Amino acid sequence: MQLEYFGHSMWKIAANGFSVVLDPFDDIGYPMPPNLIADYVIISHEHHDHNNVSLVKGNPEVIRTSGLHQTKDFRVEMIPVFHDYNAGAKRGRNHLIKLEIENLTLVHCGDLGHIPSQEVLAKIDRPDLLMIPVGEIYTLDLSDAWSLIRTVKPKIILPMHYKTDKLKFGLGSLDAFTKPAQQVVHHDSNKLEITPGLLAKEQIIIVNWAAKE
Repeated sequence: MQLEYFGHSMWKIAANGFSVVLDPFDDIGYPMPPNLIADYVIISHEHHDHNNVSLVKGNPEVIRTSGLHQTKDFRVEMIPVFHDYNAGAKRGRNHLIKLEIENLTLVHCGDLGHIPSQEVLAKIDRPDLLMIPVGEIYTLDLSDAWSLIRTVKPKIILPMHYKTDKLKFGLGSLDAFTKPAQQVVHHDSNKLEITPGLLAKEQIIIVNWAAKE
């Protein structure tokens, strides 16, 4: 499996002859890839910086509703949560995207804005990869982000949705999130191959993707 990061909460997963784009953004400051092609697009919630399906070419299948979706290539569970600490009263609903691909489990948190229920936490327990928003202002505060990480115990943490020089609106810094971390890997490319060796390491945070610079 290969991951490609475009900034903010947008990722592309390439695996075994198919590809998936998660949370494509519109014009928020990051370069918008002109020839992005994928077989699937998955949308965590309906905000403009996460749901720009038109960016992705190739007539992809779009998944954006709650529940379990079984495609011919993978299984994804769209788990309803909220975008804020007030049960969605301020910013609406969100989904945790739980993807099962090539015997790996990947959880993309979208714009998670609260600590989910114990039932939800049990569904996402011990994922191989956790993509989590760490910019605070519109999502979890940092203490709750770390509480979630300690609870579900991912092997690899991929922070997203944080402040950069390119982003047109304000978010909290990546450094504030990584400060208490035990093991941070600085990655100098916006692509990452998920290998058995990488998964065998003790819990790590991977940061400094080229796409954010």
